[in-house]
Amino acid sequence: MKSELDYKKVFKEYANPMMLRAVLNSLMHTADRLVAAMFIGAQALVATTITSPLMYFTYAIAALFIGGLGAYVGLLIGRDNIVKANQSASGIVVILGVIGVMLTIPTYFFNEQLVHLLGAKGELIEMTQTYLKVFSLSFPFMLLGKGLDVLIYNDGSPRYSFWLNMITTSLNFALNIIAVAILDLGILGLAGATVISSAVQFIGGVVYFTIRPKIIKLSIPNIKLKTVFRIAYNGLSDFAMLLVDAVMIYIVNQAFVRYLTPNHFEAYAAANILMILFYGIFMGATMGLQPIFSQMMGQGKGNELKGLLNYSIKRTMVIGLLTYIGFMPIAGYLLKLFVDSREVLEIAKFFYVTMGFAVLFSNLPLQTSIFFTAINRPIESAVISVVRTLFLIPIIAYSAIVMMGAIGIAVSFLVTDLILIAVLVVYIKKLDIGKLVVYE
Repeated sequence: MKSELDYKKVFKEYANPMMLRAVLNSLMHTADRLVAAMFIGAQALVATTITSPLMYFTYAIAALFIGGLGAYVGLLIGRDNIVKANQSASGIVVILGVIGVMLTIPTYFFNEQLVHLLGAKGELIEMTQTYLKVFSLSFPFMLLGKGLDVLIYNDGSPRYSFWLNMITTSLNFALNIIAVAILDLGILGLAGATVISSAVQFIGGVVYFTIRPKIIKLSIPNIKLKTVFRIAYNGLSDFAMLLVDAVMIYIVNQAFVRYLTPNHFEAYAAANILMILFYGIFMGATMGLQPIFSQMMGQGKGNELKGLLNYSIKRTMVIGLLTYIGFMPIAGYLLKLFVDSREVLEIAKFFYVTMGFAVLFSNLPLQTSIFFTAINRPIESAVISVVRTLFLIPIIAYSAIVMMGAIGIAVSFLVTDLILIAVLVVYIKKLDIGKLVVYE
């Protein structure tokens, strides 16, 4: 039976803005790092890469509530239970603010110990410490801003969300130029720009729910433990995905440090900037479709859910492949902006060609994982994330780097995702989404 849902129209309205936003955010982030590399030095790029595991851990704690909030509120809206949706949203926003403060305190006051734990050495210690200390001040604004952004999307205003994020991202870049290139504040300015732009995004969210909400009305919070646990349960998959990402990055970083050269690590950090573009395309599409997935699950439209997921995976695979090929002729010129030597540049180009191809195959596993979170089935999503990122990639990557050297990182990602694709294609094909039970 042909679906009544116009997949192309839905994808255009919800997925395209989020994909574009994710890609532009990646480009702006790339520009931020370019400013750092040009006016501070390549060490600044390495310093921000070293802090990645801790950042992922912080985002994982936040995602426990942010990801679950969007999926649960969307489900309630699909069931036309607006009162409960409003109560749940208001309570979780308050909790996000409290979590942000709780994350800032230990990161700010114990950053020296954290920097050593993350593996910073020599002159990188002071630079990484400064960056982490100031960056931690953005956590409350960042969590509140992202929580409100998820609610704006579920409220049916993807355009407002898109433009708010574009404004704050552009602001972040402009502030980086001013702080680093003009005022010569170094990595302190790099982190400070993030704090200010995060605060602006939070203010933009407050303005939206003050003057123009459509469905969701924030009010005096009514925090019930059962609802909090229900939302945290649904956010379990996002939490697991980011937490295991932190572990994976830490293990891969350690393999680089032990078995490859500093030039390889610098080249990997540079090439990873371009890799973010692909993740922005793949994950942006499914995150953009989250309100539709959640509401359709609440309406019991299982067949259309599967059809929309398949459409999204096929569409983004084509976009990802074209992006990979399109950047091939100019990758060297772009990477040259972030590295200091010819040797490092050649390694970075090698990483783009090999890792870029491997990352294309992460499309289906990543989108499937986020899809299950959106339909309020976090267990499947958590299993995919944990198996992929906590077990397969670290084990295969560490072994492959030891045995094969630099090419091992691309081989490990490719082998991991091919295994998961084979399993997930069979599973989803047989799955009757309409019979899945949503935990209440």
